[in-house]
Amino acid sequence: MTLQVIGALCILVSLVGEGLKISEVEVRQLSRARAITLAALGILFIALPLLTGGLTS
Repeated sequence: MTLQVIGALCILVSLVGEGLKISEVEVRQLSRARAITLAALGILFIALPLLTGGLTS
């Protein structure tokens, strides 16, 4: 479940790539290449447990 949360956060940050500041956490403006890479990494983090059967009880 942790990888999926990290993946979702990566995708969220890539979508908000214009810059964001919440309390002590600041996300600077991302270039287009970095935003695409971050989104792809987020998708990988979400898909990895599903592909490896990590969610099987």
